[in-house]
Amino acid sequence: MKKTFLLFAALAVVAAAAAQTTYRVEHLDQNINTFGGEMGATVLDDSILLYSSMRTEKKSCIYLNEFTPILSQIFQASIAPDGRCGTGELNTWGLNRGGKDCGSPAFDPESRTIYYTQTDWDGGGTTQIFYSEEQGGRWTTPKLLGGNVNLKGTNNTHPTIGRTSDGKTLLFFASDRPGGLGGFDIWSCVVMGGRKPSNPTNLGPAVNSDSNDITPFFCQGEQTLYFSSDRPGGAGGFDVYAIGYPFGGEQCPTNLGGEINSPHNDLFFYVRPNLGFCADDSLAPNQQVEACGFFASNRDGSLYAQEPNCCNDIYRWSRIATLPAAAAGRVAGAPPLRPQDLLPLCLYFHNDEPNPASADTCTRQRYTPLLRRYIQLRDIYKGSQPSPVDGRKRDSIQRQADLFFDLTLKRTPSLIDSFFCLLYKDLKNRKRVELTIDGYASPLFEPAYNLALSKRRICCFKNELIAWNDNALLPFLNNGSLRIIATGHGAASTAEVASSDPLRNPKSALSVFSLRAAHERRIEVVGYRYF
Repeated sequence: MKKTFLLFAALAVVAAAAAQTTYRVEHLDQNINTFGGEMGATVLDDSILLYSSMRTEKKSCIYLNEFTPILSQIFQASIAPDGRCGTGELNTWGLNRGGKDCGSPAFDPESRTIYYTQTDWDGGGTTQIFYSEEQGGRWTTPKLLGGNVNLKGTNNTHPTIGRTSDGKTLLFFASDRPGGLGGFDIWSCVVMGGRKPSNPTNLGPAVNSDSNDITPFFCQGEQTLYFSSDRPGGAGGFDVYAIGYPFGGEQCPTNLGGEINSPHNDLFFYVRPNLGFCADDSLAPNQQVEACGFFASNRDGSLYAQEPNCCNDIYRWSRIATLPAAAAGRVAGAPPLRPQDLLPLCLYFHNDEPNPASADTCTRQRYTPLLRRYIQLRDIYKGSQPSPVDGRKRDSIQRQADLFFDLTLKRTPSLIDSFFCLLYKDLKNRKRVELTIDGYASPLFEPAYNLALSKRRICCFKNELIAWNDNALLPFLNNGSLRIIATGHGAASTAEVASSDPLRNPKSALSVFSLRAAHERRIEVVGYRYF
């Protein structure tokens, strides 16, 4: 249980390198898909599928009659933990507006906001981005997004929110406004408090082409932007591409390949945030699901009434890693993923966080905002590492820093989501769960301060647990079916002191950024038992 998470992550990289990755695609049934065309699926609170549809009783993709077009409207359906969807019904939260095309819904769980588009055919026919916020269990009347996002006379569509590793909250969207490289380009702007976006910025040639680039989706856990483009070199129509954040440098968008992309249009690629909802009991013993989600396509097999490939349907996808027998390890012959399989779950903190220079033993802060700020310090940490004359040793230290930030820290949010999701499933199945958590600090101040700091870090994790999925776990804490045994240990018991007080000893300031110190500053969920 005392293995470092960095070692665990490094082993995962070795296993992933040996694995063959493929996509499995499933056409959703007629609970969701109709002759009218469906697209733009997103999941709200792991239980509701939001999407847009041109559903009609008549078997027509475009017109009810010669003069009356069918309008796209937002629909919703229940979605079970195994991915099965209930029957789609017209959304009644006030998002749909009479006489307007409404579509492309995107949900931001942190701000409890739905972004989507409206097209007013009587008002010029341009598409604009609106938003609605959840307040007191109800959704507010949709408002036009401010700033310069909805530039007059241009189409602005396909909104999605992404939180990046450098601490930004970005709205990505597609627009045909002036200043782009082609027809539609992908743009972004910073979204601040009160839904006040900054001036949009074109993502440039690292992402956009002189063709059409549309339907962006930013996966926070992977720090990857997925989008569709009809640029040359694809399978045909629009293909799905992916590029890691930050964009630019030597990397180029990667085509997701033939299992996702077809000779027709493949759009609205969406990644479910909680891996715990991606379980697949049909997999072979040496296979595991890495991610799952939805996309839209008018590929062969999509529903139509008059013309094949006229209309989009929604498809479910899973990314499957198949491990060779020698690399499969525990996966071979193993049961489905359990919460215990993710232990020890290690969460790391920057120096003296949360609430620096405090004697408090608890905090109101949550872990994930602290983590985002921590990841922003990547370059400072790398620049503060020792620089041996031996180039191989120097490169090795830099690679260790890259592993810690780019693998361990950046993957922590998805691990937390998966752990909480599996915990929630256990509790919903009437199991009673006890978590054991240990907290540590690096040896900075006196023992009493280190002890208080390690307790604050545990409290920070508890706040994250309580806030997860709109307080979904709080009732189980309140009724006693979930209990937490927490112990603050103060300074980690290491063989040598890795860090010391930079205020009292300025020469030791660099030790705050040492990788050994970074590993000392953590909490560990080490126990998960039923009682």
